[in-house]
Amino acid sequence: MPVTRAERLTRWLLAAGALLRVAQYLSNRSLWLDEAYLVSTILKRSFAGLLAPPDYGQIVPIGFLALERAAVAIFGPSEYALRLVPLLAGIGSLYFFARVARRVLPEPAVPIAAALISFSGPLIGFSSELKQYSTDVLAALLLLDRALDALERPQRRGAFAGLAVAGAVLLWFSLPAVFTLAGIGATLAGDALRSGERARLRAVAAAGLLWIASFAALWLAFLRHIGRAPDVLAFWADAFLPFPPRSFVDVYWLPKNFGALFGDPAGFVFRGLGILAFLVGGVVLFRETRERLALLLAPMLFALAASALRWYPFSGRTLLFLAPALYLLVALGIEEIREETSTRAPAVWAILLALLLFHPVLWSVRALFHPREKEEMKPALAYVRSHAAPGDRLYVYSAALPAFGYYEPRSGFPVDRTIPGAWVGETAGAKRDVERIRGGRVWVLFTHPIRPDGADDEARFLGLLDAAGRRLDAFFATGASVYLYDVSGTATAGSS
Repeated sequence: MPVTRAERLTRWLLAAGALLRVAQYLSNRSLWLDEAYLVSTILKRSFAGLLAPPDYGQIVPIGFLALERAAVAIFGPSEYALRLVPLLAGIGSLYFFARVARRVLPEPAVPIAAALISFSGPLIGFSSELKQYSTDVLAALLLLDRALDALERPQRRGAFAGLAVAGAVLLWFSLPAVFTLAGIGATLAGDALRSGERARLRAVAAAGLLWIASFAALWLAFLRHIGRAPDVLAFWADAFLPFPPRSFVDVYWLPKNFGALFGDPAGFVFRGLGILAFLVGGVVLFRETRERLALLLAPMLFALAASALRWYPFSGRTLLFLAPALYLLVALGIEEIREETSTRAPAVWAILLALLLFHPVLWSVRALFHPREKEEMKPALAYVRSHAAPGDRLYVYSAALPAFGYYEPRSGFPVDRTIPGAWVGETAGAKRDVERIRGGRVWVLFTHPIRPDGADDEARFLGLLDAAGRRLDAFFATGASVYLYDVSGTATAGSS
């Protein structure tokens, strides 16, 4: 069968998406705080030790941790090895997204969908980040692909068996896979009930029982030990659906957070245009095949229900697994607008697509030459190594300690001349740390100094140091800074 123009374009776009993900990965930027939180769990534990709660209160699927541990065991503890699993998941997601798009969308809409996912800033970013969100996307697409098999070819031997086994396994690798499976199970059960096919209903029930058994085993072996830490719940407080709603702000939460999906995780700058195309695509798919629409949207509804129970935050990166469904419906909506306006206003759809893709493409092209950076501790430490004098010490701000623990062997400072920061937030603690570092020259390293409440710990600490000593040097990198101070005096920090 000859390859169509749309298919050729789709392949080129997916290849560009893979290239962008590899380019970001090869930039080998420094580990930032969220990544560093996982490093100690991955590097310091055996495979059996991964069953214990992860360090720093992180909530991460054990399957992802096991894959990371295997990558490190095979390739060593470099950043490349630590980010290899997310990269492979990101590239694999492109392949399975294309498979799903070809089954859900008309042929002209497939390249549009391919462009949306290939140039997606959030998906590119998380494909080279030591977090589980890229594998969440792959798990969702794998399950959706298997579910379409079961929906379209229910008589095919192994269709339901493949879906059942895939679901039972992927629950261990992706926490939001439970929402995808709940949506798939509800959709397939509803379709079987509507058609009156008891054999299909039994197959869905059997798959559901296997998923429940797998999740129960996961809960007993791992999830029940993680718990729901109060600080985690506080961090995500705005990401839980207020239920029941008690004020206008509570009622407004749902449309606000739904609209926010199109900015983060979908990555659209013009969110209103994305919502418009999404709604048009939803109407088209509702008219054509409600079961496919349910497969795409039901996981979102189950995630929303979990949010109302304060079990899962409905916000940002935790919903990255929903991004492919958003792209599919947006692409379908753009194609429908193209068909409806092709004779009267043929430029409308092109302008709409250009506005949705302009910033993602611009960001992606720029990232090829200037890859995304977050908290570049490596160049800051390199500057210290090349400019430090004998006897200098290094003070590391508390939020920089997780990443510094990884980079400490290459910092150039022995343990007895490294001072770990102990304070976070309060001025009294900052003053105590200034007293701890008195007595000569000291380099002060900062990353991640801005706390969720907006307070700038770096500015506060530097103010105390300026009063206690004399600044001699400074170096700045993206998200990281280091200062050299002479604090030979004995006066109390902050005193007159």
